[in-house]
Formats: sequence, C-alpha cells, structure tokens
Amino acid sequence: MSQQSLTDDLAYLRHMAEAGRNAPLLGGRFLSWWGGVTTLAYLGHYTIAEGLLGLPSSAFAWMWSAYVVIGFGGFKLLQRTFPPSKPGAASTGNRVSGLVWMGAGMVLFAYFAGAVLRSFVDGSTSAAFIWSVPVVLAVYGLSQLTSGLISGNRVLTLAGWGAIASVAGAVFLASTNLVWLLGAAVAGLTVFLPGVILLRNEPSETV
Repeated sequence: MSQQSLTDDLAYLRHMAEAGRNAPLLGGRFLSWWGGVTTLAYLGHYTIAEGLLGLPSSAFAWMWSAYVVIGFGGFKLLQRTFPPSKPGAASTGNRVSGLVWMGAGMVLFAYFAGAVLRSFVDGSTSAAFIWSVPVVLAVYGLSQLTSGLISGNRVLTLAGWGAIASVAGAVFLASTNLVWLLGAAVAGLTVFLPGVILLRNEPSETV
C-alpha cells in the first residue's frame, strides 16, 4: 500500500467519523410526541383544578390514566414505525441521546410509582404529585442539555438550559395551580418545539 493510498484512507475514515459525530439527531418524533401530550395533560390538570369545566376531582385520575395509556401507546407505535436504517442512527449523539432519555424515563417512572403507592397506602393523593412538575422539568432539562452538548445541537442545548432555569419558577409556584400552566409552557417550548425542529431536519433517505 502506497503512502498516498494510506493518507487517502485515513482522510476518508476521518471524514466518516466527523460525519457520524455531526449526524442529525433522530429523536424528534419522540420528543414532539411526549412534549405534546405532556403539554395537553398539564393544561387539562390546570383546567380541572380551577374548576373551569365543572368536573369533579375524580377527573384527575381519569385524565392522567388516559395520559399514560395514550402516551405509551403512541410511543410504542412510533418505535415500531421508526426506520432503523435512518442515516446517523449509530452516531455518538444519537446513541447518547437515546440512553439519556431511557434513563430519564426510568427516573420518572420510579418517581411516579412511589407517588402512586404512597397514595394508595394513605388513601389520599400524595404530596409527591405537587412536586412532580419541578422534578419533571429538571429531568427534561438535564436530558435535553446532555443531548445538545454531546451532539453540538444548539436548539437542544438552549432547550435544556431553559427547562433547568424553569425549575426555580416551578418550585416557587408548587403550592398553586399556576405551576401546571408553567409546566405546560415549558414542556411545549423545550420538548415539543425542539422535537418538531429535529423532525424537520431528519434525513428522509437512507444511505
């Protein structure tokens, strides 16, 4: 093998590595889905809590049960329809983002499982639900920030910082119904909207 051939091969490998590192993130459909249903759920909770529709308190249980069923049902459907041959799926940014959000989902599942169990034991709604909004926003923020910094994606990085900054407001408003409006705004701006942007930037053809 000649020196020129070796140089060309190394240059090609470097180009491929850089292309993989800078490959577009492919989680837009999942971010927009969860960001959208969470935004609607928070708005629904606020509406019920304020008595705007005259619904009884039992409506909370029905609404959040629907959120779980619809949320995970849609998520599983998106997973089944996601083409595994999308360019860049094996890039570092996409792999790290997938792992980070998997961990985030486990954290939130553990939190709400504990809250539900405490509610059953006490026979009343656990105070953990009151603090769920700042917890959720913190998890969203850390996940978006990590994904953005690893992949060099400015949209996700800004979304992460925005969600993290909103935690202070969520803690301040935790004893009021306004916290649900704040949660809806943050979920929409830092999860749903970035998801739509990522989805629009996804490559449409395989390579």
